[in-house]
Amino acid sequence: MRNLHRASMTAVAALLTCGCGQADDASRTASSAARVEAIASTLQACSYDGKTLQADGSALTGGAPRDCASAVTRIMGYTGLPANFVVVSGPVPNAAAVILLDDKRVPRRVIAFNPEFMQAAEAQVGGSVWGPISIMAHEIAHHLSGHTIVPGGSRPEIELEADKFSGYVLQKMGAPLADAQRMILTVGSNHGSPTHPAKDRRAASIRQGWAEARAQSGGLDCRSGNALAASTRIASGSTGAAVTPAGPTPPSAVTPPVANASVPARTLPTPGSIPFKYGRFIVDETGRLDPARVRTMEQRLYGLAKNAGVEMSILVVNDLKGLSANDYAWAMMRQLRVGKLDVGNGAVAVVAPRQRQAAVAFGPGLAKEAEFSDPNKQLLQWIDAAWPNCEDADGCAGWTDTLFSPFNGTLFWAERSTWTIEYRSLSALLDHYDAVDAERRRTKRSLNPQTDLPNGKLVRVAGRITSLRSPTGFGQANARLLSGKLGYTAVSMTTDDGHDLVLYVAPRLAPLMPSGALKNGARYTAVGRLHSTGDKASKQASTMWLFSYDEI
Repeated sequence: MRNLHRASMTAVAALLTCGCGQADDASRTASSAARVEAIASTLQACSYDGKTLQADGSALTGGAPRDCASAVTRIMGYTGLPANFVVVSGPVPNAAAVILLDDKRVPRRVIAFNPEFMQAAEAQVGGSVWGPISIMAHEIAHHLSGHTIVPGGSRPEIELEADKFSGYVLQKMGAPLADAQRMILTVGSNHGSPTHPAKDRRAASIRQGWAEARAQSGGLDCRSGNALAASTRIASGSTGAAVTPAGPTPPSAVTPPVANASVPARTLPTPGSIPFKYGRFIVDETGRLDPARVRTMEQRLYGLAKNAGVEMSILVVNDLKGLSANDYAWAMMRQLRVGKLDVGNGAVAVVAPRQRQAAVAFGPGLAKEAEFSDPNKQLLQWIDAAWPNCEDADGCAGWTDTLFSPFNGTLFWAERSTWTIEYRSLSALLDHYDAVDAERRRTKRSLNPQTDLPNGKLVRVAGRITSLRSPTGFGQANARLLSGKLGYTAVSMTTDDGHDLVLYVAPRLAPLMPSGALKNGARYTAVGRLHSTGDKASKQASTMWLFSYDEI
């Protein structure tokens, strides 16, 4: 992402939202105008209030003004995660979260904004500094959560998730509830649309995030002192340099759970019990784990998020609140959007030693890295062997490292996997590796499995579901995979570029997706890892591990 050359970007899609972001010095280097590629499609975006807009992706070449960059720096300080986006500016009415192709045609997350964004947003809410901050937090949530960006717009569910994040962050920064809601109540629509909910629902979601942040801080009023003063200085642009956040800093920052509106409130643990996707990767309610060893693991998990984009939360709880450990872990996965939604590279581990329960919820992408391990069994063994020692005066001590050891293999492979979607169609992927194979044969060099084979590569496809039943027979779904412990099913798709494709679907995938369960005959964009290549001549389908999808 740091090597993004904006002048050679091609706009491919835009999320129907607004926002701003922090600039990267390397991203400011523009290529020659002669290298600018043709626009692949009109940048279809929508403002924060849901109104449609269009912009020319080749014009999004400016850098972020310092007031905007400083404000985003502060917001990111409350997330405890590195930014997974870069910032450009240009002639958009306000701002938009978009995906652009770089000069190597690799999609990158970008937030594009109007240079006058800060002042214009403040003016809309009577000069309140919290107006533009609320929009920025909303847009940052979309990118950190890995919301899939597709032509045609957003989804009400993910807009509510981003609104809740905004309310949570603004409370931590010192904003009163009324100021956190003011922007959406000013510019939002009274009526919902297929992409954006009505403003009263969005304001309610902001209120939920704000209230959870307040409860986690013990109900303290954070609207005074340095927090508000620093936020005001940054948001108003009175300082010319990026300001170190006054709030918590990585990896111990405290920021919000981003809840899926479809999860009933009664399944939520108490706010203080939630493992923070943004910031604190490990929460120990028991107080028995060794703090130094926890810090070492937190640093590793933060590094994993920074370097690979993979996120994992580990929660050691006193009480499962009436849920099983498995249901608790999946509720957290849905609410926190641990990992990036589009590539499914997150996990939530829940250990309840006093109730002798443990479980791990793996996103479908990370589940592939963990398919040969059995952490649930190992965590139960830890409870039986280690927990009696943890209850004495010295606590868990070295047993803390033993708790984390079941994840070493998964984290090892996750660190070495690629989590960038490099191919925008199955044809693009297959054509590339056909060319690689031809070059290898021409030069008579030996096969390198790491660079010469298409299997395991991330790809985004678009097409229509033709059957929800697992296709069997020659060249179709692998029966051994469908009968394995991971519980996969398979569906058939015909891609827009004419390929027959079998998608392996994890059993817990549908509840994570904003568009719900797959429907026969519907069109989707889908992201996954290629499992095997097919052959059109023999009607042998290609197969892919499905990580996410959005209905078109």
